[in-house]
Parts: sequence; structure tokens; C-alpha cells
Amino acid sequence: MTYSVPTSVPVCPPLQLSRQSSGHLSFRSRGDGETILFLHGLLGSSKSWAFQFDRLSRDYCVVAWDAPGYGQSDMVSASIEAFVEALREFVTKIGQPKVSLVGHSMGGTVAACFAATFPELVSRLVLSCSHAGYGDPETAPMSAKFERRMREFNEIGHAAYGLNRARDILPDSVPACVFDYAAKIASETNPEGLRRATRMLQRANNRPLLPKLKIPTLILTGEMDTDVHPNLKADLLRLTPATRHVEMPRLGHAPYFEAPDYYSSLIEDFLSGK
Repeated sequence: MTYSVPTSVPVCPPLQLSRQSSGHLSFRSRGDGETILFLHGLLGSSKSWAFQFDRLSRDYCVVAWDAPGYGQSDMVSASIEAFVEALREFVTKIGQPKVSLVGHSMGGTVAACFAATFPELVSRLVLSCSHAGYGDPETAPMSAKFERRMREFNEIGHAAYGLNRARDILPDSVPACVFDYAAKIASETNPEGLRRATRMLQRANNRPLLPKLKIPTLILTGEMDTDVHPNLKADLLRLTPATRHVEMPRLGHAPYFEAPDYYSSLIEDFLSGK
């Protein structure tokens, strides 16, 4: 398969703030119609969805949050229940009976838990390069990978850290404009927000919840994705009663940047019932 190559990154809509019981939650929004709510991954933010804002807002109201501890969103405790409650409060303020949820990586873990807990608020669910959580006990220490990342962050600073993370998730073939954009987003990561989100994922375990999902669900996996461990990918596919599964050829952990037109078309077709 041949993918179209972006020559520039579209401009995201401006940041907005929603007042929540836990403080402020920042988000971006564009378009009218049924709402698609995008939830980013550990190294992302509401800016991650620039291409999806540009394409999908022609037919939908596209909303993207900054997870607690990201962007200008205030932090919550490091539990999936706290993240899901922040999402529930935000969704109820959108003003539509139901939303379609697109959760990428960390965002997919939160989205699946939310959809299983509050099915009355979700019309369709897309789980993108995601997993069911690591399921570690409460007493488990922070992961060695996180500790290495934080030492690196403190040693080399925001900008160099962002460049390294962009190199981790993007292939060499991506245009410079996309690479630079992804690196800038990663460089803006709040270390404490990242710590809490990492801890949340470490403790999260959606395995008992996934079989209970009754809404139309699309699972997107990347053929070249090395971030999601094969066992985690297998768990998600085995336990989720997915309506559709697409293994995206030659794409890694950031398909919304690597092949934005193709990625957006998969979401568009699923939401429209094609």
C-alpha cells in the first residue's frame, strides 16, 4: 500500500478550558454534527490530532482533550478510575447524548474502560495501537523504562528529549515537518503528568471489562508497532468483541502522523457504517 505524504501540518483549533471538579481540563474543538472525541497517548496532547481536525471536522464535531496532567489540564490521581471520571465529567458537558471515542495507546486504555463503565455515553469506539493496561499490583515500583526516561529528561532537557521520543515513534521516512511537530509535542510533556499517566497505565487492567463491550468497536493495530508488546496486543484482540480489526500495513505506533489520510479514512468509514 502506498500512503500520501503530508507536505505540511494543519493548524489546530485554539485551546479551550473546561471547568471540572478536579480543576481545569484543556481541549480543542472544531466542526459541527456528531461528536468524535480523541484521546491521545503518553507522548501526545490535543495537538496530536491536527490532521484529523483538518479532515474530519468537515462532517463531525471533532474534540480532543488534554489528558489530566497534559497541556493545561490539571492533574488527578494516578488511577484509571480518576482518568475515567475526568472523562465522564467532560463528556457530559459536550452537550450530546453520546460521543464516538477514538483512543490512541494510553487514550485507548482509558476509552475502553470508560465505554465499558458508561456505555450509555458512547456510540462507537476506536482503539488505536492500544492495550488493556499492564495490570501490575499497587505495590509495584515505577517501571525501569520510565526511570530511564526521567533521568534522560533531566540530563538533556525538554527539546532534546522531544527529539529522542519522536525518533522512537516515527520512521525515518516521515517528512521533516511531521517529525518536528511530533518532537515539539513530546518536548512539552509535563514530567509529573507523565509520571501519573505512566503509573495509571501500570496499574490499569481492563481485561475483565473488555468482554463486556457491547458497542460497535474498531481496533487499529500497526504492523510495525514495537511500542505495544505482542502479548498486550493479543490480549486486546482476544478479549474485545470487536466489530472490525484492521492491521495497518507498514505503520508503527503513530499512524495519525505516518499516514494521516489513510488513518482518518479508516475512522471515517467506521463511523459512517461503511
